Amino acid sequence: MSVQDRKPGAIAWASLIGLSISTASITTALGADASAGDTAATGPSLEEVVVTAQKREERLQDVPVAISAVGADALIANRVTDLYTLAASVPWVNMTQDSAVSQQLNIRGIVSVKLNDASAEPSVGLFVDEVYVSRMGSAFTDFFDLDRIEVIRGPQGVLLGKNVVGGALSIITAKPNYTPGGAATVSYGNHDSFMANGHLTGGLSENVAARFAFQVRDRSGYNRNVLLNRDLDDLESYQARAQLQFGHPDDELRALLSVEYGKDESNGTIRSAIDDPAVAGIGSLGAFRAANGLGKREDMSPEAEYVKRRSIGASFRVDWDGIPNATLTSISAYRDSKAEWGYNQIGFDNPPSIVDTFVFQTETPQTFSQEVRLASNSDSPLEWLVGAYYQNDDIDRPYQHNAHATALAVFSGHSFYNASAKIETAAAFGQLGYDFQNGWKVTGGVRYLNDDKSGTKDVTCLDDGGDGSCVTPLRGPVGTHWNVSYGESWDAVTGQGNVEYRFNDSALVYASIAQGYKGGGWDFIPPTPEAAQISFDPEKVTNYEVGLKSDLFNQRLRVNTAVFEMDYKDLQAQRTDLTCLCLITSNAGSARIRGVEFELEAAATDGLTINAALTALDPIYEDYDDRAGHIYDGKTMQRTPKFKYNLGLAYATSVGSWSDALEARVNYTHQSKMYWAPDNISFEPGYGLIDASVRLNGPSQNWAVTLWGKNITDELYSQLGLPFLGDLVEVWGPPRTYGVDFTYSF
Repeated sequence: MSVQDRKPGAIAWASLIGLSISTASITTALGADASAGDTAATGPSLEEVVVTAQKREERLQDVPVAISAVGADALIANRVTDLYTLAASVPWVNMTQDSAVSQQLNIRGIVSVKLNDASAEPSVGLFVDEVYVSRMGSAFTDFFDLDRIEVIRGPQGVLLGKNVVGGALSIITAKPNYTPGGAATVSYGNHDSFMANGHLTGGLSENVAARFAFQVRDRSGYNRNVLLNRDLDDLESYQARAQLQFGHPDDELRALLSVEYGKDESNGTIRSAIDDPAVAGIGSLGAFRAANGLGKREDMSPEAEYVKRRSIGASFRVDWDGIPNATLTSISAYRDSKAEWGYNQIGFDNPPSIVDTFVFQTETPQTFSQEVRLASNSDSPLEWLVGAYYQNDDIDRPYQHNAHATALAVFSGHSFYNASAKIETAAAFGQLGYDFQNGWKVTGGVRYLNDDKSGTKDVTCLDDGGDGSCVTPLRGPVGTHWNVSYGESWDAVTGQGNVEYRFNDSALVYASIAQGYKGGGWDFIPPTPEAAQISFDPEKVTNYEVGLKSDLFNQRLRVNTAVFEMDYKDLQAQRTDLTCLCLITSNAGSARIRGVEFELEAAATDGLTINAALTALDPIYEDYDDRAGHIYDGKTMQRTPKFKYNLGLAYATSVGSWSDALEARVNYTHQSKMYWAPDNISFEPGYGLIDASVRLNGPSQNWAVTLWGKNITDELYSQLGLPFLGDLVEVWGPPRTYGVDFTYSF
């Protein structure tokens, strides 16, 4: 890379450093003025937020990492019920999905695209109470009864248990309380939607507290299969969680047992093939749709599609302060899940489509993990942490591909893949920090890991469509069968280092270098036994970052910002191999991602709070040859908008003698155009979503009625776009939804 190529990043970094110094200087002066004046000054202020992303309880503003937290009140007010509604309402996360079990989270442009094999890993990690969820689509359902969600941006290669390359979502559940209490909410809305959730907590004895929480959701479909007269994107969902807390927060020995259950099902997701506006001419399916008056939220799959998920998880955490100046923590966890789904890839029969392809898939992951760590807990300027981590995954993933093409027998046939994988990950990690007590602090950490992956693929051609060769990608006549085993082991060392300077209690500036790692794997549906044994390598990311965290005007204004550059190596990417008309996964070379993040929160008046956030990215492929004659060097990385921002307002006021009785919220989230593929041809235009709510609280704050709406302007936008012979197969996001909630707490 030339010096000229580096200039924009250097300018951005220099700008942030200047901004950091200027803001910190202003903060120092404001702090001095405050101490010289009335220290008891009153007025609105922002709440302190405590996070645990660094394995310690710390104020969000004291953590030298790009991290944001969405608290319980904001999750409820913004109707954040699952991963997709989270990504749709915050600027730090993007998500694409073609069903509830095929989800790709994207933070700062790093995302796994269609890497579905049992041996593959996501780029963005999902953690529930510090326990890694390895197969988020099949093993995780809804959000309910949460304390907060921490969005940790950038590679995390030391402390998070499982090493992640693209950042993490850390979901923290609400915990048992010895004081009896509870709440329940019942909600009704359009699309025949119904939701009920609640929790009950209290002490069972002097040293044992419990909490039970549940949620039920049900709605008719947002979209429709007009051929079968059947709803699509409907939902029936059930979740429950039970927790037992042994000991009190100040006891030497504390333990938490948690068991949760989740289940949901639907008639599957729409695939609406429309004319691709980025491709010249009119696609055949788009023309058929227009000629027959089909609405954009209608498809004509001849098969009854479905999605079913079930997940059971348990964890046991023990914290012991019996070691002088240290806390020993052990977290044991197990999760057993099953997902089944069937879908038509195009959403049309043959004809008018050239092929009618129906896919059946099942995934049954079983995961055990164990983490042990020892962390200092004294007031010494020296902080340290050491630990070890082990994870074992057993995953079975049968796959059937049944295609019918009247005019092109080469596309017809029925094949069956039965894939299984065993993944063992072992790691040791440590971190050391020293506070020089003059504003400066230095922290460094390192992690060693070993990934051992193995498995089998059992493949059969059940029908060749009459042309003597089975359906793509499997090649061979009826009865073709092969069974192969594969396996490989990888080792890696990743590190992270921070230098921070605290001007005063209100301003912190930091610089960091962090590395992340994502394990290698194998192709999902290889065409031959030889291809089934060819692995792709791990991904690696190195992130260089400078950031500022500041609280101003007696904690009425909070401004956090970061500038970063990531070197992304050995991207795991799929390409089309024309010799077999199949998808092959390989390592694509490198990419460079530069970005700026900005967050602002202000307590403008006693009743008005303003929040705004922006993510701006310059994500470029530097070395990407798909080995099929296409070079994507200099192209924008797929499924990544260059800009995403949100603006939110919350206002509370009294009504007569009812204090803070009326609360109103509005949130606007906008993202810019993003490309669906590395060729930068087909794209999703930029769009914005508006969510709002109005809540009336009772005089004792023990009941409330809330009117809410999401996507109020009924924006038509896509969760996923798949180019197909001049058409674009769209998976639409939810339309306008609205309803009313009734809440009672005690």
